[in-house]
Order: sequence, then structure tokens, then C-alpha cells
Amino acid sequence: MQKFLRICLSAALLTLSLGWSGLAHAETAQNYLKAKQAELTVLVSQPPADGDQKLKATFDDLLDYDTLAKDSLGDQWAKLSPAEQKEFQSLLMTLVQRAYTKSIRDTLAYDIEFKGESEAKAGKVVHTVARHKTDQRKDPITIDYLAHQVGGKWRVFDIVTEGSSLVANYKSQFKRIIDKSGFTGLVEKMKTKAAEK
Repeated sequence: MQKFLRICLSAALLTLSLGWSGLAHAETAQNYLKAKQAELTVLVSQPPADGDQKLKATFDDLLDYDTLAKDSLGDQWAKLSPAEQKEFQSLLMTLVQRAYTKSIRDTLAYDIEFKGESEAKAGKVVHTVARHKTDQRKDPITIDYLAHQVGGKWRVFDIVTEGSSLVANYKSQFKRIIDKSGFTGLVEKMKTKAAEK
């Protein structure tokens, strides 16, 4: 499960550059993401008591949890009851939000350059490069966001960091745990992590 947490943290730069508002459907995916970078940076810089609820609400608008949950479980998703699906998605949301909240505060030292967008099989890919503001020895990090329209809003359903897909990493980790301990074992591990302060 420690590796599972590291997967969450590896994609933390997602939240450095994303946020949401009621922009028009015609807005490009890149402009939609770029417009909220400053707003989210302010949110994560606020004291927890002031910013956490707004940050959580931003996460809820930011990610397509339905697609993320389904894709990360693969064939296993269809085998679950509606109650099991709901519990899994809720736990996944908690763990991802917690990891992102912690990690984004550690990545404010990066500038994000938007490099355009391209067509994807199920939406758009927004290409970005993250560069450290002061330490030129740190290599730039390429981060691609896969986004599609859900209810007239752009939502991210995968993040590819340096060629590594967040969803693919989740899927691999979850499968190993399920193969060893079953779905119940996966849920118990996720509950234990969610209960930690």
C-alpha cells in the first residue's frame, strides 16, 4: 500500500496547474486548465482551515472520479455490486485528495508551461512541462493531462507523468492486491490509509 501512496504522490503536479469554473463548453481544454492555475495556487497556499473545503470542492470538479474508478479496476469493476463500487470510489476519492493536497504544497516551486493540446481517443491531451523556478539542475518534468467533456465541463481522467500513466499504475497496483487478498483486502487496505491522520 506504500507503493500505492507513492503512485498518488507521483501525480501531484496535476493539481498545481488545474482548477475549474463555469466556462463555456466551447473553451479549449488547454485554456480551461490554464485559466485556473493561479486560483488553485492561492487555495493551496491558504491555511488549512480556510482553504481545505474549497480545495476539496475544486478536486471534485477537477477529476472524473467515475472514469478513474472504472479504469483503475478494469474488468474487476463490472464484478462489483453497486454498493461495492460506491465504497471503492469514495475511498479512492479520499486517498487521492489527501495525497494531492499534501503534495501540491511541496510542488509550488515549479512553473508550468502549457505546450498545446492534441486529439486523444476519448477527448484531448493537454501537454505541459514543469520547471523548477530556482534550481536549474532539476530536469523539467513532462505532464500530459487527458481530459474529456462531462456535463459541459472538462474533466481529467488520466495523467501521464514522464510517460507513466496514473490510471495504468493504479490498475497494476490494485490488481496485485486483489490477486493476493481479494477485493475485500483492497478495500481494507484503502480504509486503513483513509483512517490515518
